[in-house]
Amino acid sequence: MPLLLPARAELVEFYIGIDSRPTLTSGPYIGQVNPNAGRLTFFYGHAYGYVPGFQPHGQSAFDNNHYHGISSYSYTGPADNPITLNTNSNSRIPESSTAQPPITLILATDGIHAGKLVSARTAEHYSDRRIQSVWWLNDPARYGPGSPEWAMFYSSGGTRTNTLAGAQVALELVEKSGGLHVGSADQLDILSDPGDRHPLGDGNLIDFTPVFWAEGNAPAGHYWASFKLVDISTEGDRTPTPESGLFWLDFQVAPEPALAIAPAVNLTLPLVTPGYVLEGAASLDGPWTPVTLPHGVHSGNQQTVTFPAAGAIQLFRLRKE
Repeated sequence: MPLLLPARAELVEFYIGIDSRPTLTSGPYIGQVNPNAGRLTFFYGHAYGYVPGFQPHGQSAFDNNHYHGISSYSYTGPADNPITLNTNSNSRIPESSTAQPPITLILATDGIHAGKLVSARTAEHYSDRRIQSVWWLNDPARYGPGSPEWAMFYSSGGTRTNTLAGAQVALELVEKSGGLHVGSADQLDILSDPGDRHPLGDGNLIDFTPVFWAEGNAPAGHYWASFKLVDISTEGDRTPTPESGLFWLDFQVAPEPALAIAPAVNLTLPLVTPGYVLEGAASLDGPWTPVTLPHGVHSGNQQTVTFPAAGAIQLFRLRKE
């Protein structure tokens, strides 16, 4: 079972905000109107922990905190006549660029999810599903200049700082794989069918942790769900904030764990061997051929190296050159 970790004090991994960049500042469509401008956006907050003396790109560690737009609208096609898409190439968690497997669902032992396989914060990256508004980071009384929260809030050129005041944001289910359920800490199913919406509350006060789960006997494999963010506010004559693009969350039910023991040969020899060559053979009659010495474990003036067992008999010798 993955190692369960305590909750973080301040920064979370996922945020909801607004993309206020009027034009694109990088990529093949640089300078063109940003198709995601003014939209609700699901962000991954890429935070750099403090490491004394670490200064990426000549900045302090916290200065490099930034957002990844997971639910952004994007362009495709020729630069002079692009087509707008309601998703993008970085629309999945775990992010495709990391090549990380889907997040593992683990067995719950208490509460309403006892006996079920659930999403939970573990040693796996992206496993903390807590989602907050970016405005939780905008608290000068707690997060002054130079703090990681301040750096995250004002990152990306300050283009994620628009207020969500007046917005009532909901998470809408677009599609999900069979066997995966979407719930919360106190409700087993909050989103069951495409089009179902779960209110997350006032835009600037969003703080919600969904629970994704499967039955305890669910078959091993890949499970997923796709969503978008919508503003369901109906107050007065306010124009709702445009909805986000689509994004996906990927999970897995892992196969039963198993241990594999491979036969191997541990060979101990002097740490210093200049003037000698290590040779191997399948019999005393040879042929004896040079063996490349792998990295080993050092202890005093000895080293121990490991070779996979390649046959019924393996012989080694150190021959003086």
